[in-house]
Amino acid sequence: MEVDGGGDESSAATPDPGRGKKRPPSPSTPPTPSDDGEDSDDSWAVSDEEEEEEEDEEDQEGKHRPFTVDDFPRLSSDHSVQTDALFDIPHLRLRGPSPLSLFRAFNDPLTDKRRHWFGSYYRLDDESEISVDSAGAVDCLNGCRCLSKNLLQFIDLKISGYRHTQPGRAKIFGFFAVRDDLEPLRNYVFRHAIDNYEAVSVKPKTGMACLPLTSPSRGICLTSRALFEFQLCIRTEDSPEAEDEPKGDTLIEGCTEFTNILRSTSFTKTVRLYGEKCGLDLKFALLVNAVQATVDVEIIHSPPCGLNLKLYAKTSGFSDVIRLFQGAAQSGHRISSVVAVVRRSHLDLCIEGSPAGIGLGEKLPRVRWEHRFGAGFHGIEDEVVKLGDFSTISVKVTWKAVGKRPAPKG
Repeated sequence: MEVDGGGDESSAATPDPGRGKKRPPSPSTPPTPSDDGEDSDDSWAVSDEEEEEEEDEEDQEGKHRPFTVDDFPRLSSDHSVQTDALFDIPHLRLRGPSPLSLFRAFNDPLTDKRRHWFGSYYRLDDESEISVDSAGAVDCLNGCRCLSKNLLQFIDLKISGYRHTQPGRAKIFGFFAVRDDLEPLRNYVFRHAIDNYEAVSVKPKTGMACLPLTSPSRGICLTSRALFEFQLCIRTEDSPEAEDEPKGDTLIEGCTEFTNILRSTSFTKTVRLYGEKCGLDLKFALLVNAVQATVDVEIIHSPPCGLNLKLYAKTSGFSDVIRLFQGAAQSGHRISSVVAVVRRSHLDLCIEGSPAGIGLGEKLPRVRWEHRFGAGFHGIEDEVVKLGDFSTISVKVTWKAVGKRPAPKG
């Protein structure tokens, strides 16, 4: 890897291969199974299910159990209601993640768009998406003038307190996007149309369900503040009439602003927004002096039946697992993800795979590969990964600083 300005050499797992050069295939190692077939003491283990909280759980100030579906606060997005709730509901901050105020959506019919709290600063009338071409992450051509930025890395997105009354899984669609002050257009981390809904399991007691995230178009800048904008809906039961379009109901929508003024070190945080039908829990890391890693993965060879693939990441020494991909893949399948990483820190990647067409009674040859990449302002690292004798995968990590493109001359 070629790194301008110097990376954290001690964090790199292997010697510098040189820019654009591929290392020999990296061997993989099978995980150590426990008696139940799952990894024992596995730092990469993730679950869509939250552990149930005990009813008698107490803290130093007394009994403050988490909210259940039955007593979850149901709040409108009216500003006075949101503000009063932070003070009027007993132990609100002790019975769930730190609350943020939920503001009305810009296109809400009750909203005066001329007086919306964030309308002009974040250009909420423009619903354009940040594109890869306008992402603003560029290499230096004549000497390195790159600067690291404070970047947000989303880890989890969950609905909470939702009373799911339909049979089976909840069919969630809609979007969650972030607008930053580098370029205030929508940078999506969740986006599903009604016909491409995400079916999720809802815990009956807490009404909680985990929504899988997608990669942002570029690193999310947080110079001082950023806006979270969202509309999440549930697809209702389809009409038996074939000509009817599928329908959905809004669960929670609006926006909120997250600011960072006093903190000068990286941290993770979980916050909650309280809506009329459910809450929305966000977990993210604020990474100080960070750069952007673009992780490109391509399946070079897989079994004819395909591959059950998991692609995970950890950033900057934090233990939180970021799910980049989980699902079926075939030869030629490509995955591109953007991850924020603290400068002079590292990015850990984990790939786990098994053949998809395993018959009943056959042992699942589940194989894992892990690697650590040192962060730099720019440079490319390539790895060729062998998952046992059944799959070959190409991994490329491209480092870039996030910033505005220089204005054209003339």
